Amino acid sequence: MKTSLIVGALAVSLLAGCTGYGKGPETAEREDIITRTAVVKSVDMKTREVVMRTDDDRIVSVVAGPEVRNLAQLDPGDRIWVDYHEAVAVRMADPADPGDAVGVVVTDRAAEGDAPGAAAGAIISLVVELISYDPDTSIATFSTPDGVVKSVKVKPEMRAFAAARKPGDRIEVTMSTAVAVTIQEKSG
Repeated sequence: MKTSLIVGALAVSLLAGCTGYGKGPETAEREDIITRTAVVKSVDMKTREVVMRTDDDRIVSVVAGPEVRNLAQLDPGDRIWVDYHEAVAVRMADPADPGDAVGVVVTDRAAEGDAPGAAAGAIISLVVELISYDPDTSIATFSTPDGVVKSVKVKPEMRAFAAARKPGDRIEVTMSTAVAVTIQEKSG
């Protein structure tokens, strides 16, 4: 019997084709989805320690905090799925946008009596100012609305957008992350 937690999708909306900002792509996005599984080896209800063997044959131990409901339903042999989703979208910022960071966090967990499971997600959007982009190293340096200077390695699917920008360009960055944990009980 497979128990799953239905997670509302976190989506990143992109406005298509802003015009008037220069040459090259006006938007870019990337997405990564990672799924990992593990088999429960033991559950210590006194310490709330769960020992698992991962899909790459590592032994991992975690302590389930008090917010984890229904831990007593987790048994050796149960399979745990962890799904992680990350997306980043960029576009030229609206000149009138002050650039302040805006975000939302959503969490959910299994109801009393259901199999253990949980989900969490976050979306944040802010406007950064490009300081430089080096196409040889794929390093972009930018400042955040609060003046912090950061450098990041730009992933391949975002490089054409970065290369088309110039110092001083204001770029809206929207990032979303989500994680869901589901359990499949050991079949008898």
